[in-house]
Amino acid sequence: MPSPFHYSNFTKFTIFSAFAGYSFIINELTTYWLFLLLFHTQLILFGLGVVARPLIRVFVSYFTGFLSDKYNRAKLFYMTRGTAAALLFPLALAFVLKDISLIFILYYLRVFIVELSNTIGYVAYYASVPEEVRPKAILYIRIISMGSRLAGGASWFFLYQLLHAYNLMLVGFLGIIGLVFLRGFAIGGGSKRVRLTTGINIFRKDERVRGIILTYSVTDALTYSINYLLPLLVVVLHGTDQIYGLTQVFYYTIFIIASLIMTKLHNGTKIMVMYILSGFLLYLVLLYPSPYVLLISLSLDSFGSGIVENFVMATITQSVGNEFLGSVLGLDTFVTSITEIGIIFLAEYLISINVMYYVIMGVIGMSGVLIAWLLHPKLREIKL
Repeated sequence: MPSPFHYSNFTKFTIFSAFAGYSFIINELTTYWLFLLLFHTQLILFGLGVVARPLIRVFVSYFTGFLSDKYNRAKLFYMTRGTAAALLFPLALAFVLKDISLIFILYYLRVFIVELSNTIGYVAYYASVPEEVRPKAILYIRIISMGSRLAGGASWFFLYQLLHAYNLMLVGFLGIIGLVFLRGFAIGGGSKRVRLTTGINIFRKDERVRGIILTYSVTDALTYSINYLLPLLVVVLHGTDQIYGLTQVFYYTIFIIASLIMTKLHNGTKIMVMYILSGFLLYLVLLYPSPYVLLISLSLDSFGSGIVENFVMATITQSVGNEFLGSVLGLDTFVTSITEIGIIFLAEYLISINVMYYVIMGVIGMSGVLIAWLLHPKLREIKL
């Protein structure tokens, strides 16, 4: 099996991902912490901040998936990523000035552009190598990208103490530098057969695509929502900003380990059983009222996400190939996001009453995922 680094597109995207991974986590931790500091007594405003990404995805993800198949993916990626990096400079100043209206205008505008970019980047991630080297490609890019996120999580506390809101300007500089390394990037697109309804039509007709979206997408929404709600959980469980930063170290360390395990797993049934089980346990450990259980909960989320990706992509590519990859991934993101929105607002309310209600919600949701997986037997026929 050849190395994925024999493909220049993969090498360029991996270098870019090192910059993107580090800047992503600095941006996430800084932005959500600033929202919490500004709106810790106004949970509706805090919720409007953390729900921005899944909310915007609902409106753009499916359409962007179509665009990534219809037009030149690399050009779309350059334009959206560059604009998103530039917007971080005025956003940092808005936080410094505590101008709430300007913060929300700039933040939502940037999230809108980032989500346009993310769907294209998600496609680029898989379109840069052929299927036979995909497991190793996922592993290598995760080690580099998530390793940089790990470094970001480990350094966030110190950078925040030094720069505060100006951390966002640092993220902007790193984003622009990362784009320089994508020069000459080519990842396809330009299909003449794709239609705006392509993703929905495939979902209706293909049991494998339908099954993976109803299991993976919903589980991803149920489990990753804890990352959006993490600042609130830290406060409710009497944690500190040090624990907040430490959770990211645990998350990305486990993610890298799980990525290595993923390359050794070739049984789709075992993968899905472990994935769904990790989702159940993620919520159950929160029954112990301590901020340190967040380290375990985030680790379980990371483990599940880390082992399942190759199986998900094998299911989709064996069904639709590369031509309609964006359309299906756009639909996948749409389902995940619309589920996340409901979960975030409901969970925010439940956590403010008692964390146990949040746990009950999660267990009920994961039970639904288990039923959906059992009702789609063709998922157990996927070959890895």
